[in-house]
Parts: sequence; C-alpha cells; structure tokens
Amino acid sequence: MISRRHLLANGCGLLAAACYSTKDAPSLAATPHRESASTMPWLRTLGTQIVDEKGNPVVLQGINLGGWLVEEMWMLPFITEPPSGSDLPPIRDHVSLWNVLQTRLSKASKLRLMAAWRDHWITEEDFRRIRDIGFNCVRLPFLHDLFEEESNPWLWLDKAVEWAGKYGLYVVLDMHGAPGRQSRDHHTGEEGRNRFFYDPSYLERAENLWRNIAARYRDRPEIAGYDLLNEPMGAPNTAMIYLAEDRLYQAIRSVDKRHLLFFEDGYTGLSNMPYPNVLGWTNAVLSAHSYQFQAKSAQDHLNALRGLIANVEQTIYQQRKTPFYLGEFNLEPHGTPQTLVTWAQMLNAQQISWSLWTYKVTMRNGDTSMWGLYHNTHPIAQPLDPYRDSESALIAKMDQVKTANLEENTSLTMALQQALKAK
Repeated sequence: MISRRHLLANGCGLLAAACYSTKDAPSLAATPHRESASTMPWLRTLGTQIVDEKGNPVVLQGINLGGWLVEEMWMLPFITEPPSGSDLPPIRDHVSLWNVLQTRLSKASKLRLMAAWRDHWITEEDFRRIRDIGFNCVRLPFLHDLFEEESNPWLWLDKAVEWAGKYGLYVVLDMHGAPGRQSRDHHTGEEGRNRFFYDPSYLERAENLWRNIAARYRDRPEIAGYDLLNEPMGAPNTAMIYLAEDRLYQAIRSVDKRHLLFFEDGYTGLSNMPYPNVLGWTNAVLSAHSYQFQAKSAQDHLNALRGLIANVEQTIYQQRKTPFYLGEFNLEPHGTPQTLVTWAQMLNAQQISWSLWTYKVTMRNGDTSMWGLYHNTHPIAQPLDPYRDSESALIAKMDQVKTANLEENTSLTMALQQALKAK
C-alpha cells in the first residue's frame, strides 16, 4: 500500500542479502512441486478478459493475506519502540523485527518464532473461511527474504498452494519485497533501502528467484499467476520499471509459458504502462492499486471508482487490449460496507479482477475500521514485546492473533457475501 505503515550464491552467481548470514542459508533448487490434485481450470488471457480453459470469463475476486509472510507493524500487535536506555533500534519492518529478536535471543530462537508466527497467523481453516465468504482468489505477499531465512524455503508457499487448491481458490504470488527493495517503504521488508533499480545484481537475483518459483509451480493450475513487483515506486523513471519487469517476464517464461503474469505501475499512472502485444508478452495482466487516503466521504470513494473504471476502459482495454487487475484497494477512510458492495459489483461488471486489502488485522489499540475481515475491536490484551519477552512468552501471546480468537467484522463479511453471490 502506498503509505502503509539477492538469493544466495549458488552457481547462479547471486549475492546474499546483507542483513542475513549466508552460511546456513538453503539452496534454491528448482525442484518441481508434486503434481496438483486440483481440478481447477487453468487461466489465460483472451483480449481484455481472463478466461478458463473453455474460454469462459473469470473475474478474480480475492483477498490479500497481509501480515503472514510480510510483517507490517501498523497492522500487528508488536511493541515497536525500544525501552529507555536500550541499544536496540526501533522496529519498522520485517528486517528490524527479526534482527532485534536474533540480537536479543539467538538465530535459532528467531527462526522458531518466525515459524510460530506464521503457524498462528494463517492456517488451513483461514482458506476455508475465505472460500465460504465467496472469494475465488487469495493474493499472497511474500519477501525475497523468505528464501534466505529458513532451511525449507518452500514450506509456506507450498502450504498456501495446497490449501488454496483444496478449497477451490486461485493464488496470486506477489513479490512484495524484491532483493535490494523496490522502494523506500516499510512493506518491502526493509524501510529506506530502495536499491533494486540501482544495482544490477539485485535484478539478477530477482530473475533467479522468479525462475525458481516458476519452475517449481509451473504445473499448478491453482496458481493464477505471479505479481512480479509490488508497488515498484523506487525506480528513477517509469521506463526502468518496465525494463526490469520485462527481464523478470523473460526469466519466468524460460521455464513457465502458461501462468498469468501481473505487471504493476508503481503509482505512475495507467497511461504510462507498456503495451504487452508490442513487447511480445503473453498471458499478461496489467495491474495497479487504489487507496483514497484523502477521501472525506463514501461518495469520494465512489467517484474514485468511476474514474478508475473509465481509465481502465480507455487506457487498458481499448488501447492496450489487455486484462486489468486491481491487486489492492480499501475504502478507508469514510467508506461503508455498502460502498464496498458497490465497488465489488461495479468492478465485476467491467471484468476487472480485484483483491481487497486485507484479510485480518490485530492492532495494539484495537480496530473498528474496514481494514480487516477479522480484527480486535478492543486493545490487544498482551502486546508482543520483542524487547523484553522470552521466546516462550512471545509464542504464548501469539494465540491472540489466531483468527478464531479475533472478532469477525460481520458488516464487511456480510456485505462481501452479498456482492460475491451476485457475481
């Protein structure tokens, strides 16, 4: 979100991320995942539509799984300021969170805590809930760090793909944080870095990462496709975004000719997006995000939607003749559940695929907003304190973030059920 608060050296000549030791990091062999048991149809593009194998139009109607593999402090119950007199830094992002815990405890403890967090935040039951609301897709943000931190770097993506297939959900794999980071924002995993577009070695690492991911999942129809670079706002100019994305496209297509590939604009505007047919991109979907943080009323959100739809119709459908995916949006501030129904219905009518941000939030001081389908309306009873808590205390406190222990934002889930049943 615009203002929300390189693989290891292995024979490909990749460099390790500066914040992690390479000594014990796993190699990323491009081992194909086992054959899918899913009967979900493969997706492809046909003109301005996403269609299934029979040519039937498919509108992806999804939810983002924020907070699972990308920890964003504004939506999680961590204490982020060090105690007075501490030499430890403030926690602003994924890297600083886990560095503080490794410094205080140990690397082994950090890895156990990381696994515990992921086991508590999203489980198979969450995929069932998402299916039951009526969604047909999840967008899964992940960081390149995932493949450098753990002995089994495929564990979490494999789980997501398996669970999604079991419940009839498509998955969009979203590289939220690229090697070197593609902007200065905290949600890249490391606030203030922004080196992806300025050092060719980072692009090479991203190419190899996507090539390995595509090789592993090329036979999995439950994966709708790959979102190459989330919000690439750190590029020195628009051309650099699409030069980098073309390199990533070529890397993936060297091993996977079939999956959809999603290309984001980095908030530079739809009129600056490339023409996939000119570049020879196949199964390409252009994508952007929409947040109206200056909105003063629900009507402002509706006006923004009408403007977006008109822009997509002219700039993407008529000129570029390509499908469009609204990969993130929310109607905070001043949105209403009925406004969300209208958004979903209008997007569906225009064959615009979409994914709402986000599935759940657990804010320290409580939340009554539209940010999460599941949330805590009261202050969290026991905030997680990376500066003082022991490993066992942190794991015990994680029970608070299990979806079963949160409150369902029923006004939102009921509104979405209404919109999704009307699709």
